[in-house]
Amino acid sequence: MVTELQSAIEVLSHADRIFPRAALETVAACKEEAIPILRASIESAMEDVDSTEDDLLCFYSLFLLGEFQDREFFPKFMELATMPREELDYVLGDVITAGFNDILYNTYNGDLALLKKGILNENADEYARSALLDVMGQLYLDGTIGKQDWKEFLKEGVHSGEEYSYFYDALANVICDCHFVDMLSEIKYLYDNGLMNLMTLGEYADCVDYMFEYRDSEKKFCDTPIQTIDMLQGWAMFEDEKSEQERKEKRKEYERLLREKEKEEKNQKKKGKIGRNDPCPCGSGKKYKHCCLNKPKSLLDQIESEEERKQCLREYPYIGEERQEGREYLEDYFDADAIEIDRILYLGLKHRPGLIWNRNEEKEEKRSVLYLEQAFELFVKKTKKEEIRTFSEYDQKYSIHYTCKEWMGKFLDLLEKNGNRAIYEVVEKVWREMNQ
Repeated sequence: MVTELQSAIEVLSHADRIFPRAALETVAACKEEAIPILRASIESAMEDVDSTEDDLLCFYSLFLLGEFQDREFFPKFMELATMPREELDYVLGDVITAGFNDILYNTYNGDLALLKKGILNENADEYARSALLDVMGQLYLDGTIGKQDWKEFLKEGVHSGEEYSYFYDALANVICDCHFVDMLSEIKYLYDNGLMNLMTLGEYADCVDYMFEYRDSEKKFCDTPIQTIDMLQGWAMFEDEKSEQERKEKRKEYERLLREKEKEEKNQKKKGKIGRNDPCPCGSGKKYKHCCLNKPKSLLDQIESEEERKQCLREYPYIGEERQEGREYLEDYFDADAIEIDRILYLGLKHRPGLIWNRNEEKEEKRSVLYLEQAFELFVKKTKKEEIRTFSEYDQKYSIHYTCKEWMGKFLDLLEKNGNRAIYEVVEKVWREMNQ
C-alpha cells in the first residue's frame, strides 16, 4: 500500500491534462499515511512559493485535507489564509474562490477568536477574508454562533475599512443571505461610502429585493463533507472529451433562450394592448368591449397594464396574506402607505431588462415620469398628514428601496429634460423645503 501511495503522490505532483482519479482514490484510501505527506507539501509551498509552479501536490493536498477534515492543521490553514496577497495567489491560485471556504470549514477546530482575527485582518487577501467569512456564516447557520453575536461582528466588519474591497461585497451578500432586515442601514452605509461594487449585487434597491428573497432550498455558506474528486473533476485544467459537444449544446441553448426572450417581449406588448373582442382581463368571461372597455381606468392602469406591472414587480418583496414561519416580510417593518409609495417608485425606477434593439428610451422616460408623479402626490399627502418636515425624517421611517433625494432628484432631472416646467416647480419647491 505504501508503494501505491508513493506512486499516487508522484502522479499528483506533476501537471497532467488527464484527471488523476485513480491517484486521488488511492490517497483517500491511505488517509492516515497520506496526511503527513499532504501537510508537508502545503508547508513547503508556504515557505517557498516558487516551488508550487511545477509541483501540483500542494493543490491536491488542500482539498484532500479538507476531505479528511484535518482539524489539527487548521492553524496552518489560517496562517495560509493571511499570507501576503501575491504569495497567497501563488499557493492557492483559483482555489481561493473555488473551494477554499469549504476546505476551511471542514478543518475548523473551534478556535473562533482565530477565525475572527483572520476575517478582520485588513492586510489579508480580500477573497481569503471572504472565504473565512463564509465559514463563520455557516457556523451561525449551524447554531454554533448566536444571532446577536453574529450581527455585532458583521457590523464591526462593515465599519472596519475605508476603501473598496471585495470583502465588503461579501459582507453585504452574507447580510442579505441571513435576511437581517434590520441591517439594511449597514448595507446602505457600504453603498454611500463607495465600498460596494455595483457589478456584485447591483444597486441598493437590488439588495433590498435580495434581502427578502427566499429559495426553496436556502443557501449554505459552506458544504460538508467534501469529496476531492467531485470538486475537481470538472475543472478546466483537465481534458474533457465532451467539451466540444457541450459547447455546441450551450450555443444552441443560448440561441433558444434568445428566441424565447424575443417571443416574451412580443407577447408582453400584445398583453399590454387588449383587443375589443378579447376576453376581459377582469375575469368576467365577457368580451372586453362589453365589459371594462369604457369603464374609467385607475391612475396606474392609465400608465401601463396590470400584466406589465406584475412583470416589473416580479422581484419586489412578497406582499400578501400567506406567510411562512421564520421568514421576514416587508409589512413587518413598514406601513401600507409607505409600501404603496415605494411600489410606485419601483415601477418608475426599476431597470427593466430587455433586448437593446427593442428599447424605446422616450417611452420609458415618459412612463417613469408618470409613476414618479403618482408617488410624489402620495408622498406629499403622507408628509403633510404626519407633519414630516425633512427628507431624512421620512427616510428614517419609511424609505425602502430609494431615498427621497435619489428618487426626487431623478424626477427633477426627467421633468427638466422633458420640459414639464409647471410640475418641475412644484417638485423643486418641496425639494428646497425638505432637503435639510
